Amino acid sequence: MSMSPCSHLLHNLKSLRLLFLTLPLVLVLLLFFPAVADAHAILVKSDPPKDAQLKSVPDQIKMWFSEDLNPTFSSAVVVNAENVAVDEKDAHTLPGNPREMIVSLQPNLPPSVYIVVWRTQSSADGHILRGSFRFTVEREDGSMPSLSGNTIPGQNALGGTSVSGGAVTGQLDGPAVFSFIMTTLLDLGIVFWVGAQLWRAFILQLGSETDLSQQREADTRAELRFERWFALPTLLIMVLANIGVLVGQALLLTAGNIGQALAPTLLASLASNGHFGTYWTVRLFVLCVAFLLAIFMFIQRKRSPMIEEALSWVNLILSLVLLIAMALSGHAAAVSGNLGIFAVLSDWLHLLSASLWIGGMLYLALVYLPILSGTNTQRTQVLLTVLARFFPMAVAGVVIMAATGPFNATIHMTSFNQFLTTAYGRSLLVKIVLVVALLLTSTFHLGLLRPRLTRTMQKYAAVDADMQLATTPEADSTPIAESSTQEIKLIENSIAQQQQRLTTVLRWEPLLGVGVLICTGLLTVFAGTLQPTTIPANTSSSQQTLVPSAPSQVAVKPFSATIKTKDNQFTIKLTVSPNRFGTNVFTASVLDSKGAPDTNVGITIYTQMMDMDMGTDTVNLQPDGKGTFSAQGDLNMGGHWHLRIQVRTPQSTLHEGGVDLYTPF
Repeated sequence: MSMSPCSHLLHNLKSLRLLFLTLPLVLVLLLFFPAVADAHAILVKSDPPKDAQLKSVPDQIKMWFSEDLNPTFSSAVVVNAENVAVDEKDAHTLPGNPREMIVSLQPNLPPSVYIVVWRTQSSADGHILRGSFRFTVEREDGSMPSLSGNTIPGQNALGGTSVSGGAVTGQLDGPAVFSFIMTTLLDLGIVFWVGAQLWRAFILQLGSETDLSQQREADTRAELRFERWFALPTLLIMVLANIGVLVGQALLLTAGNIGQALAPTLLASLASNGHFGTYWTVRLFVLCVAFLLAIFMFIQRKRSPMIEEALSWVNLILSLVLLIAMALSGHAAAVSGNLGIFAVLSDWLHLLSASLWIGGMLYLALVYLPILSGTNTQRTQVLLTVLARFFPMAVAGVVIMAATGPFNATIHMTSFNQFLTTAYGRSLLVKIVLVVALLLTSTFHLGLLRPRLTRTMQKYAAVDADMQLATTPEADSTPIAESSTQEIKLIENSIAQQQQRLTTVLRWEPLLGVGVLICTGLLTVFAGTLQPTTIPANTSSSQQTLVPSAPSQVAVKPFSATIKTKDNQFTIKLTVSPNRFGTNVFTASVLDSKGAPDTNVGITIYTQMMDMDMGTDTVNLQPDGKGTFSAQGDLNMGGHWHLRIQVRTPQSTLHEGGVDLYTPF
């Protein structure tokens, strides 16, 4: 039965509904959300500056950060060499400049080494970061105070070493595991639920009047199965996981104290402050509205076509708004400059592609395949028809993911070697491998198994038609009919085997997609700080790496290494003590090419955080008159650091070597 012109028009309008919805939403995104920030609120400069040597104690400390701060949960303290707080407990951001923080000092402070410990919560994505720097006030005789003893000033300030915990160090502590589980559950739920709405809008409702009755019945049963068994549990898990993400932030702020983290006042404050809080609330609102609609659809199963169409549109709009809220409260919202708007848009498209491709496969495996019934040939015909509809949506997801994935990688990574030298890069590399495996699997079943089964079904239809003609009263072809019957049985057996092979792949293929989403959860929670797992032996080379094998093996002890310059002219014996977050003492001695001590040189160490872009700091080592060089410098967070060591000779020639170390928090 042919379709009327009006039916064709309605069919095409349904096909274009995603485009009609996408363009206005993208325009809203471009017009109203142009300003975003860097990944984490990092200290850009301070007054007094880091490692400053002052004649007198300043009245206040000023700090400027890379992005807007959430003033409610951003703070700072100042302690002296005895680890006693000396500030006025008035740390605050400026009303007109949310990137600037000021803290006042007590009057009449004596000369000492002072440590400024700061904690920031990014207003853009809610990420929490800690850091510190020091300055020194000289005595009246011009001498400079120094730090002594094993206590690190400021190490217990602002919640102690657990404030950032595993989210910064990569250690699998309680808050990190909890945040990872909640983030992954939320991602899985969103991809599956949004994928189901896309199926409803672009596959199940696009069946034509010429479809077989078995096809229409299967589409209807699939919709009912999702409404009865999946919609409400999925949305409930998403609501709870979204709340869990907020609780994870609270655990970071309270150093893992569950009782304090679950305090309603703290959670309400997190949800009502800052950019992240705003879009977290939008996510919760959208999920609650969708949950109420799912309850209505579960109760009211007999609905008019008009209500059915309206529900389809509303759920589709909610799903796209939810993806926008996720993009605006994630890592993309923390990208600064002109790339900010493109990062958010790219992240939204990346989420949409995951819903089209991975969410669509989850729907196919969990919802559609179990409702197939009838004979082998009937089930196969229904499956091939729905796969033909799903194919354009899957291809669209693959294309969008292929286009946005490299862009997302270039925003967070600056060079290809970061895939191997940084934990974020290694995590992203695993995700890429899984995506490639998923792509190859999809190509295998869509490009090979499905076409082969389609050809077998066409052959079956042709033989069946010949047999029908041979068995008509007008025809006298009994031998032909018997031959066709045998051939049909052979083809039916082949169809059963090919269908079993195809459905097996379709049932297991989504597990690769789940693996991709798990990697996404790791990238989100750990932000590129997954801990290395091996301990290389100490060797003399221009590049070394010293890392612990497991969180439980992290020992707070000085770091020692012997490094040769790249031209093998000098050997540097380096010690970093105590080798942990905060102020450290860098001590080095230099041997010439003959192994004799050389004190007629200058030594500079450049420190660079490898797990996060925090810039490069300089530590100029001073001679102590005993053959060694030393100076104090800051390692502003725990994790993977690279030290570039530069030796300067009196002839102004430079000789460089390098070493990597893992600094416990």
